[in-house]
This record gives sequence, C-alpha cells and structure tokens, in this order.
Amino acid sequence: MSEKKIPLINEKFDIGLFVYIVKKSLILIGLLIGIAAVSVFAYLRYTLPTYKSSSIIQINTKNQTNQLLNIENVSDNNELAQIIELIRSTEFLKRTFNKLPFQITYFSEGTFLKNELYKNAPFTIEFNIKNNIVYDIPIYIEFIDKLNFNLSFTINEKTIEKKFTIGEWIDLDLIEFKLTVNNYNAILEEHDELTKNNYFFIINNPINIIKDNLLKLKVNILNPSAQTVDISFTDNNATKTSDVVNTISEEFLKYDVEKKKESDQQILAFIEDQESLLLKNIDQTEREIHDFKQLNNIELTNQDNVKPISIYLTKFTEIETEILNIEFEYSTLKRINEYVNKNSNLNILDLIAILSGTKSEGLIVSILNKLQDLINQKEILLNDVTKNNHQIQVIDKQVQNQKEILIEFISSTLSRLASQKEDYKKKLAEYEEQLFSKNTYNEIEYAKLNRIYSINEGFYNQLIEKKAQYLISQAGFVSQNIILEKAVTPLLPISPDKKNVLVFSIVLLLLTCVGFLVVRYLIYNEITGVHDIKEYTSVPVLGAVPLYKTKVPVSQLLVHYKPNSMFAEAFRTVRSNMQFINNDETSKLIAISSTISGEGKTFIAVNLGGILAISGKKVIILDMDLRKPRIHLSFSTDNSKGMSTILIGKNSISECIRQSDIKDLQYITAGPVPPNPSELAMSKKVDEILNELKPLYDFIIIDTPPLGIVTDAINHFQRADFPIYVMKANFSKRAFIHNLNHLLNNSKLTNLSCVLNGIDVYSRYGGYGYRYAYGYGYGYGYGYGYGSGYYDEKVVKKTFLQKLKFWSKK
Repeated sequence: MSEKKIPLINEKFDIGLFVYIVKKSLILIGLLIGIAAVSVFAYLRYTLPTYKSSSIIQINTKNQTNQLLNIENVSDNNELAQIIELIRSTEFLKRTFNKLPFQITYFSEGTFLKNELYKNAPFTIEFNIKNNIVYDIPIYIEFIDKLNFNLSFTINEKTIEKKFTIGEWIDLDLIEFKLTVNNYNAILEEHDELTKNNYFFIINNPINIIKDNLLKLKVNILNPSAQTVDISFTDNNATKTSDVVNTISEEFLKYDVEKKKESDQQILAFIEDQESLLLKNIDQTEREIHDFKQLNNIELTNQDNVKPISIYLTKFTEIETEILNIEFEYSTLKRINEYVNKNSNLNILDLIAILSGTKSEGLIVSILNKLQDLINQKEILLNDVTKNNHQIQVIDKQVQNQKEILIEFISSTLSRLASQKEDYKKKLAEYEEQLFSKNTYNEIEYAKLNRIYSINEGFYNQLIEKKAQYLISQAGFVSQNIILEKAVTPLLPISPDKKNVLVFSIVLLLLTCVGFLVVRYLIYNEITGVHDIKEYTSVPVLGAVPLYKTKVPVSQLLVHYKPNSMFAEAFRTVRSNMQFINNDETSKLIAISSTISGEGKTFIAVNLGGILAISGKKVIILDMDLRKPRIHLSFSTDNSKGMSTILIGKNSISECIRQSDIKDLQYITAGPVPPNPSELAMSKKVDEILNELKPLYDFIIIDTPPLGIVTDAINHFQRADFPIYVMKANFSKRAFIHNLNHLLNNSKLTNLSCVLNGIDVYSRYGGYGYRYAYGYGYGYGYGYGYGSGYYDEKVVKKTFLQKLKFWSKK
C-alpha cells in the first residue's frame, strides 16, 4: 500500500497531544509568569510617574462695548491657529515661565530614582551666577547637622567638594549663593529612609527652560465651532503640571488684553496730539477776539453789530469746515499712499490708526483687513514650508494684488478730494465777494475770528467725543476670552497606569503562552502513540511498552521482578502478537534495532528475552552492537570476551555464553570493541554462529546497531524471522517512520514489525496511547486489558510539585 506523507507540522488538532504539550510546558510557562510578574513590579516600582493637567479656554473675538459704540476693534485677529502659535511662541513662554520657580530645580535622589521637589524642597537657594558654565550642572548637598552641610559638584571633570555653614553667603569662583533650611525635620526623615540625605539642585539655563518645557506642552483646538482651545502639560511632578497650565491660561488673558489695547493706545495718542494742537489754536483765537473787541470798542456782551453777516458767516464756516476736512483726509491718504509705496512689509495696525476719523476709513480698513488675513496665513504657513513654496508664492501674489487695489483706490480718492476742494474754494470766493461788498472791514475781520473759533471748537469737540469713545472701548477690554476649565492637580498619573499595565501584561503573557503552545504543538514531530505509527505506515505494531515507574541507569532485565505487572504484561502482548507475524515453529531468530541510540532497543531485547524465558522457552541474546555494546551493562557483567572474540576465533561460543537470573535465559556480550566492526558483523562467521546456536535454543535475539546510523543491522534484519523495529514515545521523530517504510518496501522484509517503547501511562495523553496499543494486535492480544488481573503495581497519586518535576523531564 502507499504510505501517507508525513507532514512537517501538525495539520490536525489533537486535544490529547495539546494537553500533553501544555503539561510539558508548565515549568516554562511558570517561569514566564514569574519573569512577567517581576518585570511588571519593577516597571511600576521604578518608573517615574507622569502626570497631566489641562485647561480649556474659549476664544471670543467680539467686544460688546465696541458693538454698542459702533467701533470696529481692529486688533481682533484671534483665529484659533494664531492663538495656538502665540501660546507656543518663545516670547510668550518666556513671559509665562518667569512667573514660575523654574530658575532652579531641587531634587531628592534615591537608590534608583530621583524626584523633583517642586515647591516642596526642605531648603532654598539664593544665587548669583558668575559664569554660565554652572548652568545645568547637578550640585549635591549633604546635610551634616543643623548648621553645616557638604557641597559637591563636578565641572570639566574636576570635582569640587567643600564644607559650608547654612544661612551664610558662599562665594565661589563660578557662583555666589546662600542655602536656607525651611524644614529640617523633613531632611531628618529623608536621612532615616535612605541612610543618606542625597539632595541636589540644578540652576537651569534660561534657554533650556523654554526648550525643555515646550516639549511637554500641548496646545490643541478642542472644538472649532465653540472656539475652544485645550492647553495641557505633562511632567513627573503633579503640582507643577497644574501650575504651568493655570499660569499659561492667566497670562494669555492678560496678554490678550494688552495686545488689544495697543491699537487703541495708538489712536488715542493721535487724538491727544491733535487735541493739544487745537487747544493752542482755540486759545490763540480767543485772545485775538478779545484783543479785537478791546481795540474796536466792541461790547463783550453785545453781538448785535455782527448779526447782518450771520447768514454769510454760517455758510462761510460750513464751506471752510468742509475744506479743512478734505485737506485732513487728503493729507492722511497721501501719507498712507507714500507709506504703502515705500514699504514692502506693512504695519496694518499703524495704518488703521492713521485712518481714524476719515471718511474713507471703512473702505480702506476692509482692504487692510484682507491684507492682514493674507499676512497671517503666510506666517502660519512659514512655520512648515519655505518662502519658495507654491502656497507662499500664491499668497504673495494676492498680497501684491490687494496693495495695488489699495493704491489705486487711494489715488482715485485723492483726485476726487482735490476736485471737491476746488469746488468749495470757488463757492468760498463767491461768499467772500458778497460779504466784502456789504460789510465794513472790522465787521468782516471780527466775523472771521468768530468763524475760526467755531471751526476749531467744533473739530475739538469731535476729537473729545472720539477720545471718550475709545476710552470706553478700552474699559471694555476685560478679556472676552474665558477660562472654561481651570487645571487641577492630578491625583493619579497617566503613566504608568497600573490597571492598563496589568491588563496589557496579562494579555501579552496569555498571547505569548498561547503562541508558544501553538507553535510548539505545530512543530511537535515526535511519535506520541501507536496511532501515529499506524497513520503513516502499514508495518504492524506488536505492542507498546509502558515507561518503567522507577528510573534505571541502564537497560536492565526487569520482567521477572513483578511478572504480573503492567510492564511484564506489555511484553507478553508483544510475545503473543509475534505468533501472528510468523507462526512457524522453525522461526527462531529475532533481530531488534532502532533509528538512533536511546530508543530502547537493548531494553526491549533483554526484557523480551526474559518474558520468553519465563514462558518456558530457551532463549539466548547476542550483542551485535560491536561499536557501542550495552548487554554487559544490562546484566552487570564484564565485557572482556564475547561476539567480537568469537568472530576472530579467539574464543569459542561455549566460552562466551553466560547465564542470567532467569533459568532459560542466556546471553553473549559484544566483547571488546574491534577496529573493524562492520567487516566482522557482515562476515560468514556470523551465520556459522547462528547455525550452531539454533538447535540449542528456541529463540535467538540479536541486539543490532541502530539502523539510522550504520547499515550492519540490515544484514541481521534480512536473516531474521522476526525483524523488530523499536521506537520510543515522545522521543522518536515521526520522520523515523520513513525508515520503516523504506525497510518494508526496499529491503523486502515481509515480517517487519514495530514495538513502541516508553509510553507514559500516568499522563492522560500517554495513557491514551498505551491503551490504544495495549489492545492492538492480532486476536490473542485483544484479551489483555486493565481489568484482566495482571496488574499489581500500586499507583501512588503524585503531588503537584512531583508532577511538575516529572513533566519538566519529558
């Protein structure tokens, strides 16, 4: 028949085999659990905890006071992306960190960890830096008593160590400082716990303060619709995280108010300059009116003499006011036009401040706002790309287009204003002609003075009104941004999270163990029972021999000690099943071999001979393993003479036959190891020896060398009536079955059979393999079983530790 191909991995799931592998792996799994437990404990114990605090700010760009007064707040550019960049900017963080005790950091150093004593140090240091080399250098403090301490630090591979007095200024070459103790009891407690109060402090480099803490700061958009920003900070000190976040939030609100007031301050400065100028003009005009009245004897309380020109005066005043407004707007726009043409980088806030009060303010401000938006977009993009990027080039082109639109609009407005001024001047000339034709010079001069005074007074009142409006606007700058959620000091760290670490470790351990068991199951290629042999070969199995319960150092004759034991019964099954292989009474020669050493061929040969002898058969065992003889060890005798000396003619057969403890069982050892074992084993002398022994014995058992190592055994198998191939459970590889098939198909050994050795009847899986083999055979072998009365070994229940030890040896 064609044999089934033996797979490299287990293709079918066998619950019995899997349980056996689990039992076999318990020691290793226990070791993995122990390693995992120690690793988790060490990680949780010696990893500094990481804490996280966060605050939520809502950004609001609307100013209610400005809405009431219909004033556009020109500095409301609080886009969320800009806010994030502002908070993360170096200047803002420098301003913020200056409010926190970041200049110096205190530490307490233990055996494995160092803890930052943020706002909790039992001592404080006041210092003056003389040389920047002391920045970021650990300076160690060891308190001797309440009055003295030792100081030590290393700079440029040079260690400085000195004793100093607490509370006094210490002047070193690099630094001047004073140490003050705040809580000496805490120092004593630390000393009791660690046997040494190992404190140290670091004076931080201002540049590194921002750089190091920026890595721990996260600013993200929380909800774009609600315009909320989340500010979070992580550190190994819980108090520090909440302090940093709250300080950043509070400083942002203050900074926001300050930046929003900057534009109004510029506008107010312009108004105050104009106000001062107008006050001078008004004072001068009042003095001129007063002097004119005294000179021309005009009563201060009598204005009747000016009534005839009141109509002309009103019209004249209105026209001159318009001309003044036009000139003011013209000069303002001309100034802006020159600024835009001369400067590539525009200060939008300055331009908007200059425009305040002009009629074109609304339209020009809308163009400037678009310009500002484009500039902001460009600044944000430049954080990630270079100036040559396509997006930057597109924005630059849009900025240039907006500037051209602004210049063109200003130019057309200037032309329009110039035309309006000429028209007003013509009207003014007409009114002057009418005024001078009907009134005296004094009346006209007096009217002019009054007109100038009225114009200046009106313009001054407008400035006062604008100033009041912007002052009210400034009062409305109680930051519209709101801290929705203040940071609180966290009680639990975010890392290491004990629960997550334990869950992750357990899951990882389970996956590792399951993966290990699955891989071990897939690659497990050892023969576990008779069913493995039967599945891949047609060679009959004579039986399965159980693992002997007591450990023996070498293969020994054991069946006669307890003839009714399970062990002896297994060999009876083999003996009985041999009758179905060959029932010829002339069949006397049994050859036993295996693939490699250690599978138990000598053990099977000795005890099979013993069981045959116990049954009344006369048996002799020949040790033909001339390279690695074992029979003399099995019978505890010397190996001075034997088969090798017989084959070379040194000794006769009768001189080498020895008697065992069993009456009808004799044996011949291998003798000294010869230099040419193959030639001796294949010589004709072997046949002569066998022919001489056959009439004297019922069975001749030949213990041959392993077939997988040397070919000597083939000759013995070919001349044998019962060629028996031995395999050992959980030791022999499934690939060894190829040798069986090769012998059956190529060597034409029709009577070839197999014995499975070393079945563990105490394990669930081994017991299954043994029970399967125990009833397997030819007719007569079916009669044996556990309940047949032949088994008299007392099964002692093993403890868990004994089982672990037993399985670990498998």
